[in-house]
Amino acid sequence: MAVQFAKTLGFSVVTALAVGALFYVLSAGKGAASAAYTVNDTYLGTAFVFVLALVIGMAVWPGVLEENKIRSKK
Repeated sequence: MAVQFAKTLGFSVVTALAVGALFYVLSAGKGAASAAYTVNDTYLGTAFVFVLALVIGMAVWPGVLEENKIRSKK
């Protein structure tokens, strides 16, 4: 059985938001300590990390959810 797309998308978005928020907090702290990074670097980096985490999550979460579904049936 295939895992539902909406469930996979939901888990992927939540994971990507968490990773993006973590990146933003860490990069904002680094940007405040160094003049080498601008606010735009932080925003664009956060958007890039969000999209990258979303793509990776869409590849990883279906297998994890399917494995969890199989284990719960045993």
